Amino acid sequence: MGIHVKPWVPIFVFVLLLSLPSLAQKRELGGGIGILSYTGDLSRNPLTNPLKPGVNVFYRFNMRDHLSVRISFLAGGLAGTDAKPIDAFSVARASSFNIFLSEFSSGLEYYFLDFRSKKSGINWSPYFMGGIGIFGMLGHENKTATYSNVQLAIPLAVGFRYRVSPIWSFAVEAGVRATLFDYMDNISEGDIFNKDYQYGNPFDNDKYYFAGVTVSYTFYKVQCPGLPLEQTFRRR
Repeated sequence: MGIHVKPWVPIFVFVLLLSLPSLAQKRELGGGIGILSYTGDLSRNPLTNPLKPGVNVFYRFNMRDHLSVRISFLAGGLAGTDAKPIDAFSVARASSFNIFLSEFSSGLEYYFLDFRSKKSGINWSPYFMGGIGIFGMLGHENKTATYSNVQLAIPLAVGFRYRVSPIWSFAVEAGVRATLFDYMDNISEGDIFNKDYQYGNPFDNDKYYFAGVTVSYTFYKVQCPGLPLEQTFRRR
């Protein structure tokens, strides 16, 4: 017997968190668009695969000037094909896949420059992100093995962030999701004595990639009556 949670409870908690003044100026909401690609048994180069559109939304909590926590949701298409074969085996296999992928992840962002501080005099910084997440797949109608459609992902990315104002920021980011899974393309181990060629290398796990642009909004405290205008956007 589990605990039943009313559907409005998560929404209420989320709105409550947004309204807490003690968290103001540390919280951000954002989203972006980009492209998804893959490497695995069908391709060794993410740029030779069909590039599929993807979108992401995220919540960011700024713990320090250089360090933030980010919770993200990513969704989009993912495809691979033997149309550009890497060897004679790929020519005989002639396989392909086209799925829908969604990912929930949490990670740490480290900013190399102190771009949030007024004293620094800069409003941009390169950054590195690393974390952990799960992804789910839809679209493999005829599985070549028994496996779960939900798997572990390890997101790693680099990016460049630019603060247009104390409230708005833009960023470009590119990264890889390492996995412990080899059936993203529905190809892995098989019976090598059955010459249908519908198998690959079971010791080389699949990966997927995301590159895109994002925009984020930072929540700030409302100015109290009597405060000078320059204190309206106080940073933490």
